[in-house]
Amino acid sequence: MILYKGSILSDDALPTVMDGLWEKCMEAIVGRKPVADMAKDVIDACATLAERMASGKYDDILESLFEQGLFSKVQFEEAVNIFEKKNLTAKYDAELGVLIQNMDHISGRSVEPLGILFHIAAGNAEGLPFFSVIEGLISGNVNILKLPSADDGISIMLLHELVQICPYLASYVCVVDVPSTDVVIMKRLADMADAVVVWGGDEAVKAVRTMVDVKTQVISWGHKLSFAYVTCEATDEELRQLAEHICITRQVLCNSCQGIFVDTEDEQTVTDMAMRFLRILEEVSRDYPKESIGVRGKVSISLYNEELESYDTGKKVLRGNGVSVIVSMDQTLELSYMFKNCWVKPLPRTHIIKALKGNKGHLQTVGILCGERERKELADLFTKTGVTHITRADGMSRAPIGMAHDGEYPLRRYTKIVEVE
Repeated sequence: MILYKGSILSDDALPTVMDGLWEKCMEAIVGRKPVADMAKDVIDACATLAERMASGKYDDILESLFEQGLFSKVQFEEAVNIFEKKNLTAKYDAELGVLIQNMDHISGRSVEPLGILFHIAAGNAEGLPFFSVIEGLISGNVNILKLPSADDGISIMLLHELVQICPYLASYVCVVDVPSTDVVIMKRLADMADAVVVWGGDEAVKAVRTMVDVKTQVISWGHKLSFAYVTCEATDEELRQLAEHICITRQVLCNSCQGIFVDTEDEQTVTDMAMRFLRILEEVSRDYPKESIGVRGKVSISLYNEELESYDTGKKVLRGNGVSVIVSMDQTLELSYMFKNCWVKPLPRTHIIKALKGNKGHLQTVGILCGERERKELADLFTKTGVTHITRADGMSRAPIGMAHDGEYPLRRYTKIVEVE
């Protein structure tokens, strides 16, 4: 589907849209409001949309996502909360509003949008493409969105609703559904943009950098790795909260726990923690939908392969009903098999910085499960590794209002300071 000039069109309209898109973007830029004024309009429209979502207007669409386990009701409530007026206003004030106010006191200096943003969104989080465009709108930009291949229509539906609430925003939003392999169309869209906003892993970012012109910025929000750190003082309740987080996120998000580092060098202690967590994870997972047969088959093959190679690797595969934990004695931070399958490894606190510092650019969230007297010491150590979010077990999948993306404020990256003498 395509969203263009406020209307939803079929994919057959793509040639016509491409022919008129540049001119439409120029018209929007010419008539652009000041950033602060446009931000207010976007925030008001989002608040209205959030009220409609909370009232149940879109429950028929969302229910299938809940049933498939792709989106939990807790995540839905948190998402609605983000778009409430007070919370979006707080985000705007923290990231951009204060800067704009400061610029107002300096003669000839102002904060302006980059111009046109081309968003290449990832499909690992429901509604992420919509949120990416909202950030582009709040910062005053024209936004072209390429939907991810796995998109289920939520983002285009929400954006269509948004521009019905505030019609002039239709000139600032265009959504297309083209495959990333269509290099000709992708390059045409990238060439129109002042910046390409890409959500994805290293390979996706490399591909975009190769495609875009040197005059076009690339703003990447790459895939990150998150994990938990457990000491001997961690409680079963904390481990249960971590298991809930793993089941809710299915380990597909940047802030999803991929595995657990244990504050020890002792193999038996690591194995004991793995067995302890396996029991809790298996129990918690009973309250969540089973993965599809395709996902379960793929994971089962991967685990079987791990078992075959265990003589050489020394890894132990601990299986439960629909869950697993792999015990490994290395200190490598890596992606798990996801979907309620994680690893457990040793990492004494004296080795934390040395073991993790090499993962520059890929670290995001660490959930620390420890005694209160240990928390500050461990938080200080992880801060030095380069992680950008340090939290407790039950906070790994939460996004506090105003939270930065990977340690940066997106609204500032989508704007520039202009000085006029």
